[in-house]
Amino acid sequence: MLRTLLRLTLAALVRLILRPRVRGLENLPPGPFIIASNHLSFFDSLFIPILTPRRVHFVGKQGWLEMPGLKGKAQALFFRSIDMISIDKSSGAGVTSGLTGALDILKRGDVVGIHVEGGRSPDGRLYKGNAGVAWLALAGGFPVVPCGLIGTDKVHPVGSKRLHVARFTVNFGAPLTFEEDHGRQADRRVRRTVTDRITQAIAAQSGQEYADIYLSTVRERMKQNSGA
Repeated sequence: MLRTLLRLTLAALVRLILRPRVRGLENLPPGPFIIASNHLSFFDSLFIPILTPRRVHFVGKQGWLEMPGLKGKAQALFFRSIDMISIDKSSGAGVTSGLTGALDILKRGDVVGIHVEGGRSPDGRLYKGNAGVAWLALAGGFPVVPCGLIGTDKVHPVGSKRLHVARFTVNFGAPLTFEEDHGRQADRRVRRTVTDRITQAIAAQSGQEYADIYLSTVRERMKQNSGA
């Protein structure tokens, strides 16, 4: 009850202050499905769930729940309030455990959201998708709705400590289905093909330039350059 009230309150405030454009809600199918999105802002994992008529559990890194101090506790409370599925990205076992938890949520009929790049874009481009989204879709035979966020980086730019009043857009595309490959989540080539198809569908909704490189690789290069 409290979570529902919080969600409705946040949705009303966001709609009133930021006036988001939400397009393609008719593309959201009944039953369980996956929302696969780009990632531009810290608050993307909030904006999509509160502007979607279904309850959405977003996949996020475990570290968001483990930050120190009062700010860290408030942040952890925030992410738990929006039903975040935590994933420990430091190990393969942690990733598998998180994805299995997401699969269980889908199997009970709910909706799971995932940012396919694995983090926020530092320059507005759409980076190569990680294959976790394909694993979920193939393991359970669930449809994937590509979601393109536009302008959320203006609301909360990377590195900013405050929110800005800026209008943004959430585009939902037609659902993608992969019945012909259902159950083939262990096949790396199939996962890669499905992930690339999903990522290109996201690009069609967001209008972003696509960069055929993993975000993790870009971050590592940025880290090395900053220390040079």
